[in-house]
This record gives sequence, C-alpha cells and structure tokens, in this order.
Amino acid sequence: MSPPAGRPPEAWPAPPTPQAGLAALGELLAESDAVGFVHIARGPDPDRRYLTRAAEPQQPAAVVCLPADDGGLQAIYCVSTADRADAVDGFVTAEPTAESTPIDRSVVTRDPQTPPGSHAVSVLADRLGAAAGTGTLRVPSHLPHDAAVRLQRAGYELSSTTALTAARATKTDSEVDCLRAVQRAAVHGMGRAHGLLAEATTDGGFVSVDGDPLSARQLAREIAATLAGVGVTPETVRVRAGDADATEPLPADAGITIHLSPRGPHGYNGHLTRTVVVDSDGGWDRRAFIAAKAGQQAARRHCDPEGNVTTVAAEASAELTAYGFPPLAEPADGTGDNASNDAVGGAVDAPDEAGGTAAVHGVGLAPFEAPSPADDGVVGAGSILAVETRVVDPEHGRIRLGSLVAVTADGGERLIDAPVSLTPTGDEP
Repeated sequence: MSPPAGRPPEAWPAPPTPQAGLAALGELLAESDAVGFVHIARGPDPDRRYLTRAAEPQQPAAVVCLPADDGGLQAIYCVSTADRADAVDGFVTAEPTAESTPIDRSVVTRDPQTPPGSHAVSVLADRLGAAAGTGTLRVPSHLPHDAAVRLQRAGYELSSTTALTAARATKTDSEVDCLRAVQRAAVHGMGRAHGLLAEATTDGGFVSVDGDPLSARQLAREIAATLAGVGVTPETVRVRAGDADATEPLPADAGITIHLSPRGPHGYNGHLTRTVVVDSDGGWDRRAFIAAKAGQQAARRHCDPEGNVTTVAAEASAELTAYGFPPLAEPADGTGDNASNDAVGGAVDAPDEAGGTAAVHGVGLAPFEAPSPADDGVVGAGSILAVETRVVDPEHGRIRLGSLVAVTADGGERLIDAPVSLTPTGDEP
C-alpha cells in the first residue's frame, strides 16, 4: 500500500538502471548507418545521468556507444581515474532489465588532464580497429565544440540526433516511482506551509505566527528545511504575495503563491504550486481559484497518449476563458510566473492585464524537459507533465495551481492525489 499523499517515503525507490536510455541508442544505431554515438557534456547533465545512472563526475565524462557483433550494443563510460568507483557503481553493477537489446556496459578511465573528446577518439580507435576514423557518429546537439572538433579531425562526420530527448519524454515504471516519491515529498513540504498559515493570526492585515510577522523569505526557509529533512534537495522554493518584498510580512487578504521544485536522490524533480489566502473575502480569489482548478481538470481530461502539450495547455486555457478569464499571453522574454529563473521569494511587478493562462511541459531528470513546446511536444503513455494554470488581475492579484500529471492509456491522472484548497486548513494539500 502506498503511503498517504503528504507522507514522505520511508525508503526511496530503487534507482532506475541505464538500460532504457542505452536501448534507445541501440535502436537508433540499428536503424542507421552510423558507426556509433558519442555524448560529452560539462557540468551537471540530465542526459548523461539518464545514460549512466552514475553520480555526477568530478571531471567531464563521455559516453560512447557502438553496435555489437551480436546485434546488441557496446556502451562505454569514459571517465577520469578519480571518478572510476562511482562510474562502476552506477553504470556497470546496476541490474539489467528485460530489454530486447543486449547491452555490454563497461568503464574506461583516463588521466584527468586528458580532454574527454580525446578520450572518446582513443576509445573509438580501440574498439573500431581498422574502421576507426571513418563513417558517421550520431551526437547530441549540445556536444561541446572542442569535442566536436577532435572527433572531426579524427575523420568522423557528425550528425545530430534527438534520440535522448525523445526517449526521456516517456518514463519507465521505475522512473515514475522516483517521480512519485519526490512529489510526495513536495506535498509534505507544502503541508508545512499550510500548517504554519493555518495557525497564523492576522494582525493589522498581515500574517503573524506566535506573535511574530511571517515573511515570504521565512516561510520559504521553513519549507526548504522540511524538504531537506525528508531527503530531497529544495532546488526551488518560491513564495510570493503580490508585489510585496520577500522580507515584508505576508498580507492576510492576498494570495500567497508557493511553488516547489525539489529534487530527489536519484535526480528526479517534483513540481507543486499552490495559492492560499489566509483571510479571503470569498470574492475574486474564490472565483479565480475555481477557474484555475477547473483548468487543471480540463488539462487532465485532454492528456491523450498521442496528444500534444500545446493542445493540453490550450484546453486548460479555454476552461479559464469559460470562467470569464480571457487568454493572457506569457511575456516573450520568459519573465512570467512560470519562468524557472525567478528569484526565490523575490518581489514581482503587479500584472498589467487581467486574464488566465496555462503551461504544460515534461518533468523528469530536469525540471523542464520533453515533451514541451520547445520540441514537438508529443505526449506518450508514460509522460509525466507539469500542468500550471494561472489567473491574474491588476486589482486583485494572482492565483496559481500546478501539479504533476501522469499520462496513461486512459488519460491523465495526478501523480499524487492531494487535495487542493484556497484557505490553509492545516492538512497537507
């Protein structure tokens, strides 16, 4: 039996294996005349974690995949000597799953001063033998320039592929387990916020707890501590109340929007947004909240396994319009409420027009990934989508709701079935 929605996991699920991502590359190579695939990235990289399931390396690393003689795949993780133990632990020792593509996983090391591009060239030469330096290599579009130059100088032609983007757009059962666990932790963190606000008093129109004013920054710190206490990294904890500064007391009669995007121990991200009003008059706030909630429901109804995130967002926006909130365009520069680079608890300008909008995109090893409007946006059974609905008004403020939705053969369903409330009840939402 699964634990209640707001209770954090007593034990985290087993990590996914590298098998699914590597199998996608095996299929790519089997369907083309490419001699192999090379992935190199600097810094934290979701694609590398997807392919290797290993801890973040200290030095840039490469993944080289080559067709095997038996119709399977050779997958070689190329790391510095300092990263060998973690690479073997995550990449080699993970149990294989029942995949149609036989995959031989191995780790090779290099001196830390050797560029990963040069290391990849050496591995290709060793494994391809007389065929080295000829043919086409499939690579991701974000391959570092110096690595691309080294591979081209070695004689290979490079061809970009979106195979990893497409593979990550749908999740395996073990990936869904990881996402469900971190989302449950997010609900637990939101419960801390609801509990504090439910206990608050409204002194002089502002929120106070135990006689002391409560600011957005203080509330964000309480949430972050709660998330860290259950084993997740509070990547984003954003608390806003209109155009108030993060250090000012929270207003009692205005919407307090809380957005959480924690990251679990296996790298998967949660996504949870709620707006609460401590002392609501039941007017615009209630009407906007009902509309935003209806938009969420409309989005789930239209999460078809062969649909598109743009269509899902449009249906949610249409529902907001039906409640009297016309379409509201997001700023072209990405500085709206849904932007990922908003400062934690920072003040924002009041909206200059009234209306509603919705945003839908994939979530997984990155907080924003396929399927999304930035790619073809095609939804599949197994996609996990962040669905955000927003209603704003220059005079009344903003209401935002956001949850993770799992796309199944029968449509969309919330990944964690947690209640949604405009007023803080003390119960985990």
